[in-house]
Order: sequence, then structure tokens, then C-alpha cells
Amino acid sequence: MSLRWRIFCAAALAALCLGLMAAALVWQAQAHAGRQQAQMLLQAQAHAWQQLQMQQMQQLQRLAAQLADSHARTPEPPLQLRMLAMAREHAGLRIDLLDEDASLLATTADGADAEPLLDAQALQRWRQHPQPMAGLYQATARGYHWLQPQRIGAQVLVLGQDASAALPLMAQRLDGEFFLLNLRGKPVAGSVGGDALWPQAALPARAAHVLTLPAGDPRLAGQPALQLVSQPLAGARGSVVGSLVWKRAAGEEPQRQREFLRGAAAQLAAVLALALGGLWMFLRHALDPLAHNVQVLQSLAAGRTEVAPHPGEEDAEDESGKMARAALQLRAELLSLETLRQERLRARHQQERLIREQLRSLAESLDPGSREEILQALSAPAAAKADEAPNVLAELASILGRMSALVSTQQGRLLKLLREVQASVHTQTMLASLQQELEIAREMQLSILPRRTPDRPEVEVAPAMIPAKEVGGDFYDYFALDEDHLALVIADVSGKGVPAAFFMAISRTLLKSSGLFLRKPGTTIAALNDQLCLENDQMMFVTVFYAVLQLSTGRLTYVNAGHNPPILLRQGSAQYFPKGRNMGLAVLEGQQYHEGTLQLMPGDCLLLYTDGVTEATDAQGALLGEARLLEVAQSFSAQSNRSGPARQLTALVVEEVRRFEAGAAQADDITVMALAYRGNAP
Repeated sequence: MSLRWRIFCAAALAALCLGLMAAALVWQAQAHAGRQQAQMLLQAQAHAWQQLQMQQMQQLQRLAAQLADSHARTPEPPLQLRMLAMAREHAGLRIDLLDEDASLLATTADGADAEPLLDAQALQRWRQHPQPMAGLYQATARGYHWLQPQRIGAQVLVLGQDASAALPLMAQRLDGEFFLLNLRGKPVAGSVGGDALWPQAALPARAAHVLTLPAGDPRLAGQPALQLVSQPLAGARGSVVGSLVWKRAAGEEPQRQREFLRGAAAQLAAVLALALGGLWMFLRHALDPLAHNVQVLQSLAAGRTEVAPHPGEEDAEDESGKMARAALQLRAELLSLETLRQERLRARHQQERLIREQLRSLAESLDPGSREEILQALSAPAAAKADEAPNVLAELASILGRMSALVSTQQGRLLKLLREVQASVHTQTMLASLQQELEIAREMQLSILPRRTPDRPEVEVAPAMIPAKEVGGDFYDYFALDEDHLALVIADVSGKGVPAAFFMAISRTLLKSSGLFLRKPGTTIAALNDQLCLENDQMMFVTVFYAVLQLSTGRLTYVNAGHNPPILLRQGSAQYFPKGRNMGLAVLEGQQYHEGTLQLMPGDCLLLYTDGVTEATDAQGALLGEARLLEVAQSFSAQSNRSGPARQLTALVVEEVRRFEAGAAQADDITVMALAYRGNAP
């Protein structure tokens, strides 16, 4: 690329960068103003909804207390009649009367097949924690209610207020229309009669969001420009149950902003085009003499001394004049060098003849066969042309090299034997050093595994690991997340040896750090998978079974990422966990990992293992298999009066694997970890 183009491109790039910076500043200012407006809209919507919700909950609490007090003072009229009378006095109010099993005794809802507002599970949680259960519920597939439970003797009174009745009040306080959306983003109620006026726009249900739809957007179906202000709604349990959307007119401000940005971009483009056009004309006028002098220098560099600058160019005072004077000086130097080269060629021919005579003298000291070969090579005709002299010297140097090779052949053979002996000794030394380093690596790998079992009366944990080589790819771990939660993990890295051991150490460290921070198994394993996928040049993968046990209740939450299913031992029987549908780690980034739950009872045992157990082989190549391992677990579960069941179960599995192998070579790492849950028994 010529200097003219390089200067023009640099200037164009600089101008483009300045234009982009100006555009970015304008865009950032517009975006900041839009974010401020969105924040104000979200705050106004949240404040209005919180006030209405507080008023509705206070009214429900008052009505529930009023109904309970009146029934306690006098049993007449019956409670069902009072419920109906109160429901008629308050629009959108529904009252259910439930027994201890959450069966519907009476309701003010229409229809004979009405479902209760609270199911048995929710009613049980309310009895244990009465305060958090009052709040917003998605009571039906097409509606939301504020619920307020109230005890009346052994029965429970549930008052529910239809949340859609508050949407017209929101529309009165804030100009616009309001809709209630479920977690799938579908409208279930609106302030102006259902979802007929809802645009075909998808909004996130679990995050606050402001979406502006300009006029002409196909999702508006012909409606004018508008804004959708979405606010997630928290239910009685604290989780998101839906979203509240405020549909308001967007006005002309977005259109004016877009027109302003288009006008500013057009003006900036016009200024840049004029500036670059003027720069190109200036460069074309200023750099033409330089381009001609560059061509002259290129010709001189190629050896063509007949070219020269235009007459008078050397008199110019600018850069082109300096280049013309340099070209004239270079031409004079080239002519002088050509004369000197001819003289050097004549001297080189004399040197070549002298070297040939010296080589013939040295050839007399060689054996007859080698001497004849060298003399024949020296008798070849020399180059006749002067410009071939460098090739003649190279030929003589080659002959001298052949003479040196013939003289030093025997010495080279002796040196080769000596180097072979030295290499053998060095290899033996390296093998001994490598063996020592592998033993150190094995001790370091075993040292990072936990050595002490958890000092908790609720559980007993007993692990065992037997690497197939000096170092292995299996690992296990257990650590406390807090006073009431214990994390358990067993994993198997693809491959064996040192690469698997390094990948194991990295996986274990990242898993423990993520588990202590994220706490939930599904989130922890997803984060670990993304971290391992970042720099996995060896394309290794790892299967993991990771679980979190709540010590006080025995609730086990786990994620099986492609690992062998554990075995549950309970009341004399044993069975495998359900097959997992999660992928192994370090295979594909951005995966979601599904969790499973299990309620452990006092006396239950868990058996965790790697495929080195089920794929152990005997001398004939047969596998131990999952069925045989399940039989071992069932026989152990059927035993009674066990003390230290986790240690006994781990020892029994390892002993059974060794008995099955019967001396056959171990093909894979063997890792076993047993857990016995004792519960909170004193």
C-alpha cells in the first residue's frame, strides 16, 4: 500500500473513531435518560401496588378476625351463613372453610367442583409457620388471590381477595392499563376486561423490565406506540408467582429521539466525507513527486543505473527534493561499486587456483581410494565466467568438507558409541527420577483428600480410594456448608495417570469453592461446568455426583452429572437411585443441571462409587457389574445389629472387588464412599 493510501486510511480511521466517539456519547446520554425514566416508572408502579396490597391484606386480616370473633361469641347464625353474608358485602371476596386434612367443608365460590384455596401441603406449612403464608397466591390457572388463613378451633378459615379487582384501582392512580401475567408471560387478567388489548410481546416474569414498542412495530397490531412496565410479583412464600404489567402510551419522545439521532448521524457523515475528500486532493498533489522518486530508488536497488530523477527535482527544498538528491548520490555509489566488484572477481580467481593446489597437497595424506576421489573432484573444470566465481569457491569448500569427513570417520564412530553409552546412563537416571516424582505426586494427591470424617453425631462417612496407577483421576470430598448442611461429592475424571490427576485436583478445588459460595447443587455444578469448559485443551471430562444433606431433617438434594447412580440401603433392602439425565462436566458450556431430592430416615445408608467398582474384571475379562454390586448392598442391608455401618459397608465393597478380581490387574481407579444417617437421636 502506498504512503498516500496509508496516510489517507490513518486519517479516515481517526475521523471515524472521533465520529464513533461522538455518536457513542450521544447514545449514552440518550440511554441514560431512558434508564432514568424506566427507573421512575418502575418505582411508581411498585409503590402503588405495595400500597394496594397492604390495604387488601389489612382488610382481609380485619375481616378474618371479625368473622372468628363473631363465631366465638355466639354460634348462631351458623358460620356458613356468616361467610356468605360477608362475601356478598365485599366484591371479589371468597371464603373457604377447611378441616385438618384441607378438605373443603364450605365455600362461597360458585359451582360444586370448586377447589380449595389452600391444599394440604400448603396448609401444613401454614400451621408450622403461620405468618409467611399470608400474601399473594396463584389460586387458579386464570387468577391470583390475596389469602389470609385464620384458625377457628380445629378448622381453618381461608379468606381470599381476587387480585384482578385491584387492577382498575391501579389504572386510576397511574395513567394507563394494567395486566396480571403468569410465569409463562401470558396475561390472566386486565384492568379493561381480560387480555384482548394485550400486545404480542414477550416480557421476563422474574425481573423488572421496561419495553418500549415504537409505532409500526408488528407486535402492536396497529396500536400506537406504547411502553410496557413489568414488575415481578412475590408470593406469600417469597418466590415470584407472576408479574404486573403497566401498559402506557409512549408519546412522541422516542420518535423525536430517533429523528434527532438520524439527523446527527447524517450531519456527522457529511462533515467526515468533506474532510476526507479535501485530504485526498491534498495528498494527491503533495505526494506525486515522492512517488516518482520512490520508483527511481526501486530501479536503482534492482541494479538499473540508467534511471535518474527528473531534471530540477533535486533543487526542491521539501522531502521530494531530499529524496531526489539521495537517489543521485545512490546512483553514483552504485557505479563505483560495479567497478570495485570486477576487481574483486579477478582477485577471487587467483585465490581459487591457490586453494586447489593446497587441496591437492593435503589429498596425498589420504588412503589410495579416498585420494583418487578427491583428486578427481579437483580436476573438474573451473567456472569460466567471472560471475560464477562464488559457485567455484563453494565447490572447493565442499571438497574440503569431504576430506574432513573422510579423516574424521573413525573418530566419529568412536564418539557415537560414547554418546550412546552416555544416553543410556542418562535415560536410566531420568526413569528413576520420574518414578520418584510419581510417588511424590501420589502422596500429594492422597494428601488433598479429606482424612478426617465429619465430627457430627447425625452422620457417619467412610471413604476409600485405590488408584490404578501411581496417580488417578477419581476423587471424593465432604465438607460443611454451615452448621446444618454437609456437602458430599464423588467424581471420576476421564483417563488415568498424571493428566487425570491434575484435572481431578482442578475440579475438586473449583467444586469446593463454588459449593461454599453458591450452596445449591444445581447452581454449583452448572458454574463448575462453565469453569472447566473455559480452558480444556485436552478435551477431558468428569462425571460427578454432588449432594447437600440437611443434617437436622435428613433431606438430601443432589445432582448426578453423568455419574454412576448411588445405592440407597433402607430397612433390609437396597435400590439404585433413578437414572440421571444430566451431562458430564467439561463437555458443553452453558448447561443446566437438574436436581433430585431424597428424604433420608435414621438408619438409612448411601453407597457412592465410581465405575472402577462395577467395571472391575476377573482373569477371564468378566465385569463385576451393577447387579452383583446391588446384591452385595442388599446382603449388607439385611444384616442387623451393625456398628459403624458406613465403615463396614465400604470395607465390604472393597473386599468384594478384590475377591472378584482374584489377582487380575486393576484396570481403573476404585473409589467407594458410604454414608450412614443417624438422624437427631440423642
